[in-house]
Amino acid sequence: MNPLKNELSASTALAQSIPPRVFTRGGAQLDPRLDVWVWTEGVFKRRIDFGHYKGGYERYVPSLKLALIPYLKGHSSSHVTNLEGAYRYFVDLSGPYVDEEFTPAHLSNFAAKLLPKDRWRIGTLNGLIQKWVGLGLPGMHPGCAAYLEERRKPGNKKGEAVTTRNPVKGPFSEDEVQALYSAVNAGYGRGDLPLWSLILCRLLLACGGRISQFASLKALDFDSTSTVLRLPQAKTGAEHSRISFLEFEIGPQTSRLLNNHINVLREDGFADDAPLFPERLVMVRPPVDFLRAPSDLFYGHCDSPTLSRRFRLWVEEVAPPTARLDYAPLPVGPQRFRYTYGTRLVEEGASMAVVANRLGHADLQNAGVYFSASPKVVENIDKAMGPLLAPLARAFQGNLVEDEANSTQKGAPGSRIIDFRVSTDPVGGCSQCARGCAFNKPLSCYTCYRFEPFLDAPHEAVLQRLLKERDNWGEDTRMAAINDESIRAVQEVIAFCEQVRQQRATDGDEAA
Repeated sequence: MNPLKNELSASTALAQSIPPRVFTRGGAQLDPRLDVWVWTEGVFKRRIDFGHYKGGYERYVPSLKLALIPYLKGHSSSHVTNLEGAYRYFVDLSGPYVDEEFTPAHLSNFAAKLLPKDRWRIGTLNGLIQKWVGLGLPGMHPGCAAYLEERRKPGNKKGEAVTTRNPVKGPFSEDEVQALYSAVNAGYGRGDLPLWSLILCRLLLACGGRISQFASLKALDFDSTSTVLRLPQAKTGAEHSRISFLEFEIGPQTSRLLNNHINVLREDGFADDAPLFPERLVMVRPPVDFLRAPSDLFYGHCDSPTLSRRFRLWVEEVAPPTARLDYAPLPVGPQRFRYTYGTRLVEEGASMAVVANRLGHADLQNAGVYFSASPKVVENIDKAMGPLLAPLARAFQGNLVEDEANSTQKGAPGSRIIDFRVSTDPVGGCSQCARGCAFNKPLSCYTCYRFEPFLDAPHEAVLQRLLKERDNWGEDTRMAAINDESIRAVQEVIAFCEQVRQQRATDGDEAA
């Protein structure tokens, strides 16, 4: 009998042994006999297309499915898709199908073709092959499992982006945080950013959570009375992320924005248990297929990859330049905010236990990377960036005006901004009469897009006061730097005023 016909017959018989229904760990139901698996787990939408395997490799698909089903039942959806992705990478790199089954030689050739940055894939593939061989499924020689067991299986280098202060994937520097904060505020003020993206940016900085945690948030998770946000916890091994929560106290200005956002959601017909970042709001177009029923706990929630992608697209439009990348726009992947949060905790003196707790780690293992970066390296990076970034990442976001008579509100109640510690004369005006403002006036006004400084106001006196206060902190560089962004903004206002005066003097000379 033809060996190929025998093999195809065996594959057909194996396919018939695949169960018609499987429940995932998260409770989703799917038919594993289908060519495309689509299911949800919390805020995640997962998809595996087995139609990718062609040219002979399709005969191994029944074995692949049967090897994945145990993981589908007992592991996270991301682990299942990672396993299939590792196998797919292995098949694609193996070339045209020629043998009846995979052998250790195939794995050896695969390992030889991997770039150093991709060698972690061997470790991921190992789990799937151990299960494949353990179940006695055709298509994988038993020696493959033994080969991988004997081989050192490198994993992903945990925390490398943090310890090396990677300028693309690692934590932001202090100057980058301040520049990004100002740029996002100004972008929202100009109408370039939607409110939800501004709120998400602030919450990422304030809580350091994973994007999946923010995708799991509901409007009722924020208590406007106590200004406490209950952030759902991920990677706990629970059925879904809304089993346990970690509480964070939110600042007054961000709390006000959150209240406004939640009120708008209610006006648009969303219930109190609606997602804080609903897919109907975040996505440009509504989803093509609805995988969740209205009774699903995560009905209407934006899935994590979509929320991450849409956030990056909006914020990248206003991202400030960074000297660490030759003044290219600052990369704003959500993971960088988490790294920044953990790094800041360490620099403020938090213990490893506190860092692990605030980042939602089950143990201290992953928290250790935040203590690995040399404080001297951090200090050198921030010192080098400060004077370089300031000229491009403007701290002053407002508009210079001649005097109060030329301001937007022209002396209306609440519009005058006065620093009584240096003068009773106003330093400028607020274009919205300080409505809805929770900032510390007048210090924060200089970095606000609503501020309209007056040309001949006592800005130099404000600057001298800020510099004196900075010197009073002495060796506490962290506290001394708190008002550095405001100091830069005042310096920029003074420079703009001087430019106007010089231009007027030049125009007067030419006219004479």
